[in-house]
Amino acid sequence: MKKIWFILVILGLTVFSITPLVAQGATPTTKEVLLESADRIKYDSKGETFVASGRVVAIQGENRIQCEELFFNLKENQGDFKGQVVVTRGKTEIRAQNMSGDFDTEIYQFKDQVELKKEREEEEGASLIFWKAVALFYNGKNEEAWSEGGVEITWKEITIKADKVHYFPKSEGQEERMILEGKVMITEKDRELEVTRAIYYLDSETLDAEGITRGKFLIKEKES
Repeated sequence: MKKIWFILVILGLTVFSITPLVAQGATPTTKEVLLESADRIKYDSKGETFVASGRVVAIQGENRIQCEELFFNLKENQGDFKGQVVVTRGKTEIRAQNMSGDFDTEIYQFKDQVELKKEREEEEGASLIFWKAVALFYNGKNEEAWSEGGVEITWKEITIKADKVHYFPKSEGQEERMILEGKVMITEKDRELEVTRAIYYLDSETLDAEGITRGKFLIKEKES
């Protein structure tokens, strides 16, 4: 288990840190999670848990988390965030009603009214990716994200609807891309394509698809 220092700053008066137990012989990696603000907090020293409520703001690495209520288990390094949850990291913002997080793996699960907004820098200017889903998993280390159970994504003039979507950020030797699975419908202007699986590459704006069930491409006459 990694070591996580929790520093609580409440109304600028109380500051303390808590370190969970680490297995004998293990070499822990220290992380810091800052509870920047909250209206109220209840700390259970014996159970190593705390509940913060009312305008909660927590900082973990590059991730800023806002919510109405936070329950955190310091033994398991896991937290549950409820009510108007907003997570921001750089130019990515995620909103939902509920989120649970494992602070060892930095994997966060969002549920209920999930919306992700990501700004991309391009040569011709910035563009925005909008992602709506019932649930979303998000990797706080590298911004990888994935959803099941129905996803709708809009970007520029493209609308994508799919049962499953897995987003991979650009990495060494790999392009920024989205893997689409299930019933996949891609719409751009007057063009439609329905497939069972596809990979969409965002930098080149190209699609590699298979299992094509329907396609419609409107051909316009050239102006004479």
